[in-house]
Amino acid sequence: MPMPVQRVLLIGFGDFERQALTSYLRFSGTRVPAYEQVDDIGSADFVIADADHPGAIDEVMAADRGADTVYIGSLAPEGALAWTMRPIDPLQVFRELDAAVALRFFKSAPPPLHVNSGPAPLAPLAADEQPQRRASDVATGPLALLIDDSEIALRFLQRQLSALGLRTETAINSQSALALLAQQRFDAVFVDIDLGPDSAMDGFALCQHLKRQQRPHGTGLPPRVVIVSAHGSATNRVRGTFAGCDAYLTKPIKEETMLGQLRTLGLVAPAEADKPRRKRKSAAAGPAGNTSAPGFDDSKAPLVQPPEDSAVLPPTPANPG
Repeated sequence: MPMPVQRVLLIGFGDFERQALTSYLRFSGTRVPAYEQVDDIGSADFVIADADHPGAIDEVMAADRGADTVYIGSLAPEGALAWTMRPIDPLQVFRELDAAVALRFFKSAPPPLHVNSGPAPLAPLAADEQPQRRASDVATGPLALLIDDSEIALRFLQRQLSALGLRTETAINSQSALALLAQQRFDAVFVDIDLGPDSAMDGFALCQHLKRQQRPHGTGLPPRVVIVSAHGSATNRVRGTFAGCDAYLTKPIKEETMLGQLRTLGLVAPAEADKPRRKRKSAAAGPAGNTSAPGFDDSKAPLVQPPEDSAVLPPTPANPG
């Protein structure tokens, strides 16, 4: 089902800021999700409000739309969808909206955020959101580190991966990510490209650092690095390739796309239909181990192909000899 165009209302803002946000809304019509500006709060899917504009918060609260509102300013009320400070960064504002749209589109609405002077910690997943496992399947799934400066985006990705059997931890910038990576080994790292002004490295630089970092003998290979971004241009994909990423996914990520990518990277077991098949050995079959003998089907099932909105790097060829 195609994602519908999201209607956005702007409340407050001076002429310059409003013009910048309006231009971004206008140019977003060619991307997914797409946005269009509306003038009525009743018809808006989301609101971008000036938290420093007199009456803007009152207008939002009077319409009971706080949970649909991204506030821009020095302070935001409890229950805000998201909050960012000035100067306005349209990319940051729309990253928050993109993540919120993904949560709604895939029917995983998040609880309201508690706004304070710093990034709010992620709330633990509710009991009914945890993946169902048997008693024998105790904490054996791959461990993934998720890195994004948007709490909404982190929560959405965390739920997707947890539902597929992965254990997850989160970080909001490169410094926090490196601290966690120094403490334990992760099987995979999912990182956004733009990690905000508080991050020492962006996603490309962090990926390159992880892939080239020298490790003491016996600590194993670097984790698989998956870049997750709303920017899926050919230029960014090439930059990801040069940085050493193992895959590139564009937001919002569909569940079947994520599952196929995890199978390709070996983080989730392949489906039965994807496994190589071999017929039962017949009486006329040749010696054991001779797959070309009668009674064996040595054809292989087709490899899992990467979805259209993902890219997987080919394996590095082994050194000759």
